[in-house]
Amino acid sequence: MRWMLRSRYRRAFTLLEVMLAVGVLGLVGLGIYRFVEAMLTSVRVSTEAFREREELASLGRFLRMQLQDLPVRLGAITGEPHQFEGIPADELRWIAAPGSGLFTRFGRGEYNVTLTTQRNEKGALELGLRRQELEAREAAVWLPLLSNVRGLEVRYYDPRSQEWMEKWTDLAIRPALVRLRLWHGEDPEAHEWVLGIPYASATAQIPNLNFNRGRRNRSRPTPPPASPGDRPPPQPPGPERPGSPPPTAR
Repeated sequence: MRWMLRSRYRRAFTLLEVMLAVGVLGLVGLGIYRFVEAMLTSVRVSTEAFREREELASLGRFLRMQLQDLPVRLGAITGEPHQFEGIPADELRWIAAPGSGLFTRFGRGEYNVTLTTQRNEKGALELGLRRQELEAREAAVWLPLLSNVRGLEVRYYDPRSQEWMEKWTDLAIRPALVRLRLWHGEDPEAHEWVLGIPYASATAQIPNLNFNRGRRNRSRPTPPPASPGDRPPPQPPGPERPGSPPPTAR
C-alpha cells in the first residue's frame, strides 16, 4: 500500500514545475506574437512603399502622355508660379483632347486642364487636375490624383535663352522641357520628372499670313513705255522662199 502511494506521488508535478512550464509557454507565445506582428508590419510598410512608387510612376507616365499629345494651336501650354502658406504650389495648364487619362472618353471638344494642389475635406494637401471644357459649358471638375503632397514646383526650359523659367506665358512658342518637382509623404527629397515637349509642331501653329497675302495681292510690274529712240531699227527682208507669196505693200 505504501509502495502504491509513493508511485502515485512520484508521477505528479510540483507547483514550481507547473509554473515553469506555464512561463515557458507564455514566452514562446509572446515570441510568436512578436514575430507575426513584425512580419505583418513589414508587409504593410513594403506594400505602402510599393503603392507609393507605382502612384508616382503612373503620374509621370500620365503627364508625359498628355504633354506629348498637345494640340497644334496657340497657348497649348502655359504655367504660373504660386505659393500656398509658404509651400510651392505652382500650376501647369495645357489643352487636352478627351480620353481615358482625363476620364472623358465620351467627352466633346477639348478641355482646359490645370495640374495644381489644393486642400481636401480633411485639410490635407493633394495633387489633382482641374478640368473644364474650352467652351465652358459646365463648371470646372476637380479630379484628385495623389494625396499626402507637401509641394509642387514647375519649371520651363526656354530654348531661346537656354534657361529654366518660373512661368510660361508665351502663347506662340512652347518650352522645350518641363521639370516637375513633387514633395510627397515624409520623404525629404523631391521626386523629379523632366518631360520633353514636341517643339517641332509648335512652330507650325502660326501660319505665315503675310506671305499668302503678299502672293495674293502681288501684281506683275508693267514695263515702262519704250521711247521712239529705243525702238530697234527695221530689219531688211530676207530672201524669199520658193512657193511663198510676194510681199504686199502696206
